[in-house]
Amino acid sequence: MRTSFRFESDVSHLFVFGSIESSCLTALEQSEWQCHFCHDMRMAESVLLELGPCIGLVDLSQSYFSLHSFASLLNRHKQVRWIALIDEKQLNNEAVCQFIVNFCFDYFSLPIPIPQLLTTIGHQCGMLALERYVWPELRQLGQIGLQGDSAVMRKLQNQVTRTALSDLPVFIQGEIGTGKELVAQAIHRGSIRAKYPFIRVNCRELLAGWNIETADGVKNCLMAAQGGVLFLDDIVHLSLEHQAQLLQILELGYYQNSDQERLFIDIRMMASTTVSHQELLVSGKLMTELYYRLNIVSITVPPLRERGDDIVSLARLLLLQYSRQYNGVAQCFSDDALNALRQYPWPGNVRELVSKLKRVALLADHQCVGSELLELPGSQEDTHSLKQARADSDRAAVIKVLENNHNQITASARELGISRATMYRLLKKYDLHPNKNK
Repeated sequence: MRTSFRFESDVSHLFVFGSIESSCLTALEQSEWQCHFCHDMRMAESVLLELGPCIGLVDLSQSYFSLHSFASLLNRHKQVRWIALIDEKQLNNEAVCQFIVNFCFDYFSLPIPIPQLLTTIGHQCGMLALERYVWPELRQLGQIGLQGDSAVMRKLQNQVTRTALSDLPVFIQGEIGTGKELVAQAIHRGSIRAKYPFIRVNCRELLAGWNIETADGVKNCLMAAQGGVLFLDDIVHLSLEHQAQLLQILELGYYQNSDQERLFIDIRMMASTTVSHQELLVSGKLMTELYYRLNIVSITVPPLRERGDDIVSLARLLLLQYSRQYNGVAQCFSDDALNALRQYPWPGNVRELVSKLKRVALLADHQCVGSELLELPGSQEDTHSLKQARADSDRAAVIKVLENNHNQITASARELGISRATMYRLLKKYDLHPNKNK
């Protein structure tokens, strides 16, 4: 019989996004929950990554943010249970209603009935506690992609822990989909800057407006990270012009806005690339001066194929996560599926594994997932060929024993060390009729 559970401290976090009315704000601050208030979408990303499973309260009565953008944020953080606050007139707004139906467990109209709101938050905290009790494996979700017991992953974990204790720039190298951003986020969470923003800039999609001459562009990319981390993802796609501007700012420690005011920056720089360090220097894709300024601490993220049985443990954890997310039934893998997971080279690394298991969790009809549902290139054919080879070998062995014993069932069963009943099952399985050949 299971012992009763109690609430864990980390399920009482309340994330509040938007401008909440003062009476509600006071009630929340005086409540038993630890409140985290946020008005900025980028800051929200960083805070939610740190909090993990929590209760989210969003004020939709204000129109200063895009529902589409906020929906994208919510899609990336399925672990949050959202409650919406709206103006009653918004119940006639189809987009708002659709948002609530898709993402929220409940909603309240202004003015907020505070006792009912606090009761609802309490119930949702209870649901989070129950989920952690029933799905204890999901406590590890904050480190998806970084956990593991293989030598290469223990080395990576040690590097992350030690790097978090410093405030030096970090250069992260690894194949596509290995989890370079996860490494950067883990370092940020363990550092003295954890309470400040983690701002990711995808250098492939960098807007042309990010320019030392454009105050808004610099503010969005540098000042947004003030006090925290600016992570330049895939830095080789940053233009040489932008590299030169960045280098100048890092060397000076400030930039000048349109009013010629000096705006000093206090950020930790991190960057990532899929290109080897040698290729970076030889190709000229990254300015040598900028490379050496960023590459103070160098971390290489190992590809999934080099992580041994960590692939299996990660796959099991992901399967549980997405089965829960999609209300699926899958909870484990068959032996064939486990072998397929181990043997497949995973060119897309953790990102590819995540995509595969989302699909599996959604489509699985049984608790135990077979290799055929994984649809790994070559795995079905290879598995089928292996099974057929074993069957052919077993059939040949039975025929040989029968020939040695002149088709006598009892003698053949004795030589094989099996019962007559089992021998007859083998004959039926392999479509053998020894008595017809007498």
